[in-house]
Amino acid sequence: MSTFTLPSDTTPQKRAALERRLQQIQEALGDAERVLLLMHNDPDPDALASGLALRRLLVQLTPDKQITLAHGGIIGRAENASMAQTLLPAVLRIPITEVEETLARFDAICLVDTQPAAGNHLLYTSTFPLNQVALAIDHHPPRRSQIQAGFHDVRPEIGACSTILCEYLAAAQIVPDTKLATALFYGIKSDTRGLSRHAGPLDAWAYMSLHGLIDTDLLGRIEQAQLPASYFKNLSYALGHANRYRCLPGAAQTPSDPPDPVLQEIWGDFAGGEGSHASAKDFECRGDVVISILGEMERPDMAAEVADLLLRMEGVRWVICLGIFDSRVVISVRNDGPGGHAGRLVRLIVGKTGTAGGHDAMAGGRILMLEATPTERIAAIHSLVPLFLEKLGLADASPESLLDVPAPPTRAPTHAICELWNATRTTKGPHHANQHRQHGRVRGQQPV
Repeated sequence: MSTFTLPSDTTPQKRAALERRLQQIQEALGDAERVLLLMHNDPDPDALASGLALRRLLVQLTPDKQITLAHGGIIGRAENASMAQTLLPAVLRIPITEVEETLARFDAICLVDTQPAAGNHLLYTSTFPLNQVALAIDHHPPRRSQIQAGFHDVRPEIGACSTILCEYLAAAQIVPDTKLATALFYGIKSDTRGLSRHAGPLDAWAYMSLHGLIDTDLLGRIEQAQLPASYFKNLSYALGHANRYRCLPGAAQTPSDPPDPVLQEIWGDFAGGEGSHASAKDFECRGDVVISILGEMERPDMAAEVADLLLRMEGVRWVICLGIFDSRVVISVRNDGPGGHAGRLVRLIVGKTGTAGGHDAMAGGRILMLEATPTERIAAIHSLVPLFLEKLGLADASPESLLDVPAPPTRAPTHAICELWNATRTTKGPHHANQHRQHGRVRGQQPV
């Protein structure tokens, strides 16, 4: 029989603390009969897996409650859509126009892989009081806001929210079934890039503990999901509108001093809420930067997908992808290296004009532009480019087209090709054919 136990070095005090947390989760839901588990908008594998795991946990802890897992936005990336269709067929997508009506049907609201003060979930655009969220489990850096859920577990030192849920499952003595284990494994793998990005000991424990429980064939089908033809069209556009900016050794850019009043409130976030300013070393130029303008996108997570791909380019440390989806400017930033402060950078650029968040290595942001024309939105994303370059110490860098591919040679007219072919056959003559016959290479013959 399969087992799923806490790390071997878990102390009795830690076990007791986890048991108390499980009790607090039950108390936070109180007498609620209908509970909504809300993931962040456009959920990624970690959010999907965490939501599925939290639902499994609550089914055991509170069997008398009706649990519904839901999200806003869309699940567009091929791998994410394959995962959702295979492992979470009953997940509820809530359209923005039906948020108020849908929320009113539930007695308790829980957030997973996000938190009340974050701006990437449906509650943020609703009239629901954020301080009445019953439960929140997340691994993203906390915001400066003092708003917290009834049960609030936010651990930015953990690489994936799925890891936190694994710890709760083990504490409750729940062994994940094959589908749940596969989901959690993929959630951790994708968010930590196979434990190579912002992963700690607890992430490693969860990853290795799940490995023996997963369905490798199912995981392979999710990771290698087929891509629509539009993906390659959009990718071609993104690469064709990408520029590389070379880093000059020793270059650095320090945020303005004093900071702009609009950004004053953000500076505290840059040092874990301690209120200190970001130093010049936070955005020191240590590698090249690639910025891609995706224009109008068919799905919002295309920016993140392109950013992940471009980060693999040799010599590139920062990737910034900018696009438009549903009247919103979508920002996706990736950083390859320790202490990148990607989340800080995006929050600095976005300010109070939108929402932003993330970790040192990966971050994202949204800026709503409902009243703007399509031309004005495109102009807006272009205007962000010099802002990013300034903060990264590359204000004077010149853009180099990523795809500086020479034009293919002009094809010769068909009649010219035919004349050349006939001339070649005439020049070779019968003697050439006889040589082929001697070696058995005339079509239809074999060597004797």
